[in-house]
Amino acid sequence: MHILKIGLPKSGTFWLHTILNNIIDYSDVEYKSFIQNQPIYELAKTWDINQIKGQISINCLDITKNAAFYRISNIFRYPVDDMDDYINSSTLVWTHAQMSSNALSIMQKFDKVIYIVREPRDILISWSNYVFSSYMQKYYPFFTVDETNPETYLNNHLNTIVSDWMNHVGAYLKHQKDLKIHFVFYERLLHDFGRELEKILEYLGIELDEKARGEIKEKVSFNHMKKESPNHLRKGKLGQWVDILTDSQKEEVLGIANPLLKLLNYPLNNQTDSLPELPDKLPENINLPDGKVMLLKPPNS
Repeated sequence: MHILKIGLPKSGTFWLHTILNNIIDYSDVEYKSFIQNQPIYELAKTWDINQIKGQISINCLDITKNAAFYRISNIFRYPVDDMDDYINSSTLVWTHAQMSSNALSIMQKFDKVIYIVREPRDILISWSNYVFSSYMQKYYPFFTVDETNPETYLNNHLNTIVSDWMNHVGAYLKHQKDLKIHFVFYERLLHDFGRELEKILEYLGIELDEKARGEIKEKVSFNHMKKESPNHLRKGKLGQWVDILTDSQKEEVLGIANPLLKLLNYPLNNQTDSLPELPDKLPENINLPDGKVMLLKPPNS
């Protein structure tokens, strides 16, 4: 089995990746890793990368409009010469790729595609804090050029970050049937992990007993993951935006994302008691974005 996991940064992508890794560990699915069999892997073990547990072992794939690259953080990036070999050598692949015809053709080669969605106002806050972490300042310093604190960054990039969410999520919704995507909502994972785990297992066609599911739940709990990757995880909460964003910032977000927030049942006011969900069918008249993402666009695109 070859699984592709997709989502915007700070959407719970690391959480979902850890869940999927544990599912594979507890199942009879053979685990393969492309990156662990590349010459760069042994050298990477000497690098000072400890943002998340096992970071150098993640099969991270960048897909542009006309090429694809495997990479390790922002230190190493190299073209994928044979995509079929790359996929056949990887059980679980992580990407943030924006949608394009090239991305679509590559993603259709995977057996399973899972996309995680998170409330954009919480992503806005989480990302604005994350870019000032020591890891991001060292390896991705270009994200903060004129800003000196999360509040200034959030205010300066609110439009771009929320627009990226609209374009990224909207584009994958548009291609849900083409890729047979299973959508996971960050908020639903927090609300009822057991039920969401069951749906992921059903989608993957994997059966695990109650003991295995319980152990996975413990291993992917926030407290457990925080101990293993303290520099990456901050709070692991939802609804932060209600108290942190100003009224004018909340209005600005609605001006950009209102159609998609409403479609996915995210709150349009200060209430956070409703859970997001996919509509049974996308409205025929909805105008979903084309997938263009500005802030996270890989170099050499």
